[in-house]
Amino acid sequence: MSEPRPGPPAVHVHDLVKRYKGMDRDAVHHLSFDIEQGAVIGLLGANGAGKTTLTKLLCGVTTPDRGSVRIFGADPAARGGRAKRAIGVVHQTGPFDMMLSALDNLRIAARFKGLRWRDTQESATGALHAFGLEKKADQLVFTLSGGELRRLQMIRALLGTPPLLILDEPSAGLDVTGRRQVWKLLADLRRQHGTTVLWTSHYVEELERNCRRVLIIHEGRLVEYAPPRTLAERFGGQIALVRPLSAHDTERLAGALGTRPDGHPLRVAVSDGRVEIAGRDMRTRLPSLLTRVTDLGIGIDTVEYRTPSLEDAFLALVGADR
Repeated sequence: MSEPRPGPPAVHVHDLVKRYKGMDRDAVHHLSFDIEQGAVIGLLGANGAGKTTLTKLLCGVTTPDRGSVRIFGADPAARGGRAKRAIGVVHQTGPFDMMLSALDNLRIAARFKGLRWRDTQESATGALHAFGLEKKADQLVFTLSGGELRRLQMIRALLGTPPLLILDEPSAGLDVTGRRQVWKLLADLRRQHGTTVLWTSHYVEELERNCRRVLIIHEGRLVEYAPPRTLAERFGGQIALVRPLSAHDTERLAGALGTRPDGHPLRVAVSDGRVEIAGRDMRTRLPSLLTRVTDLGIGIDTVEYRTPSLEDAFLALVGADR
């Protein structure tokens, strides 16, 4: 990925607070962060973490109770402001006119964005081709599959090549090929136009693969904002996969490794006949744990170490049960 462009931030959020009527806590609680121009940033959080509210605030759909949002220096909630014209959004669900063709829906979307179709048609046709929808352009939208609708949402958001794209689960409903098409298109947009992307996904691995940094929020609060590899190494913990000589000893092995004579917690799980162990200083502590296991008469077949992932870090930061 190329370096972000210099200049003022594409997104500036300062001390942002939003609470809805009847809630006992803020949906968004004193959030502050910047997104530099040209960056691809992941937004990660469990359901109810505040991601949707934050997206609405960035788009100017709702207004903050406290703090401020600026999109390329402008207030997104200002009536007729330039900030709204700078944003393209892919929502989880997209309002299409189901009795019109895909192409007619794009024409209407261009009109709402204040774009002339003759200036937009060539790029829209190119996007239809890139997403494999060129033969479906004249079909009524209700005849399209869920994955095709998702791709049409992406194309609609890209009309006019907005400098900021906010993607809410853009890969939901797409197969592997569709997800890779999205990844390639976003990489091309960033390379050719310096497009800034804020990308929400439950596919943690695609954020890890494609994003420069990741915002992790939990219960409306900013937990961490850092590169995926940094988060994985700092919070993902060290992980080992231990396989016993006899499959019958798997549960015994898990029980023995799960005991904590030194008082430091280790996370232990059983999967595919192996015991997964994770936790602080695990690699240093494991030899003595395995010595104790063999003293109990449990033979060890293999021990493998695995590099921690962004998903490991996320679960460690917000809780694996959430």
